[in-house]
Amino acid sequence: MFHDPDFMPFTPREKPSIRANLRNFLENWPPAAYREGFTSLPGLWPLIPKTNFLTDPELIEEMLITRANAFTRDFMTARALSGPVNRNSLFFAEDADWKWQRRAVAPAFRHENILALVPTFAQCAKAQAEEWRARAASKPIDVMAAMSRTTFAVIERAVLGEADSLDEEKFLEALTPALASMAWRRVYALAGLPDWTPHPGYFKARAAADHLYRETAKLVAARRASGSARHDLLGLLLSARDPETGRTMTDAELIGNLYTFMVAGHETSAVALGWSLWLLAKDQASQNRLRHEVRQIAGARDIGPVEVEKLAFTRQVIQESMRLFPPAAAIGRQPREDTTLGSRKVSKKEPIYVATWCLHRHEKLWDEPNGFDPDRFTPEKVKARHRCAYLPFGAGPRICIGMSFAMLEMVAMLATLVRDLRLETVLGHRLELEPSLTTRPKGALPVIVAPA
Repeated sequence: MFHDPDFMPFTPREKPSIRANLRNFLENWPPAAYREGFTSLPGLWPLIPKTNFLTDPELIEEMLITRANAFTRDFMTARALSGPVNRNSLFFAEDADWKWQRRAVAPAFRHENILALVPTFAQCAKAQAEEWRARAASKPIDVMAAMSRTTFAVIERAVLGEADSLDEEKFLEALTPALASMAWRRVYALAGLPDWTPHPGYFKARAAADHLYRETAKLVAARRASGSARHDLLGLLLSARDPETGRTMTDAELIGNLYTFMVAGHETSAVALGWSLWLLAKDQASQNRLRHEVRQIAGARDIGPVEVEKLAFTRQVIQESMRLFPPAAAIGRQPREDTTLGSRKVSKKEPIYVATWCLHRHEKLWDEPNGFDPDRFTPEKVKARHRCAYLPFGAGPRICIGMSFAMLEMVAMLATLVRDLRLETVLGHRLELEPSLTTRPKGALPVIVAPA
């Protein structure tokens, strides 16, 4: 078990504030959410309903799995994410529209299809490792920014088939303002202000989101015009067909789903990998253990489909990283009608959040919850826990469809990076969080990288 004050980089507030919501909304989540199973906050304004937080695995199972159809996407998540995440995507679809899209795209995410991409994951990480080796060893590297570029390289090769028309730098540059608008969108949703209400950075965020959408639309149009039958993810989406009805996606649905996967898919993997590298820089014993595992299993070979399945400790490091710093800090729902959850009455106007950040640090569910210990995820310990005590990808019918893609990608990439490189902390750096779409740090996440 490794401890560091940066592993819990803020103190939860007894009373929420708008300023904290803009700075780091996690500060406003009640301290009781780390100790109890169901907590509520009154609305910040008289007309705004209270907000409920779930950290009881039994209640989470009831909402996300047993009674999933009784709940829909909450209004605040829909408002906050409707800028950076496209409304025509599987993420926002509900009921029959969601079911047919999920059936249609599911074959693209079959385990065997993703396993075939493992060499691509490893090659992208290898290119990043070679770039780092060429740099001055004493100069800190922002591993969060580096992982964003590297996972986007995966998107280009595994999802788009190295589309020539995409300007990677401009696409990534547009992501920053598009995602940065979420804090204001969240506050305006709470206040009941219209979606078009300007906020600081509003027009820049709109222009960035429009650019991302246009570029994605060009990719779909170019592939359609080419007539190519490539079996990358874009090709699989273009040929996706609902097995029950034969229905195929419209261009708007195709663009929406590709856009969402390019933005949210690469972002969540990048964030989890960035935190994993930073945590390993803090914990040299775990770093050495991971390096030894990779060398024992793969030697100097590139990580392939056979090797990636055997890298148990590497996977545990990523799982523990996503426990401490879950890429998605919450899962939001809202009752379709006034209902009860467990013994609690809940109005259909009240959002309910599975507070993943608090759940993963809950005092009654985890020993020393703010410590870093990849051995929490040995098979024996996983079996002993409730299945809803750990939810980096959600649960139930709406569990993240890209989960297998993300896990195989992250294991192959982390193993490749750590096998030949040593990660060390930067003295004097203090962590602050600035979560938006994902649980990102404020500013850079610096690490010293040197040959192992």
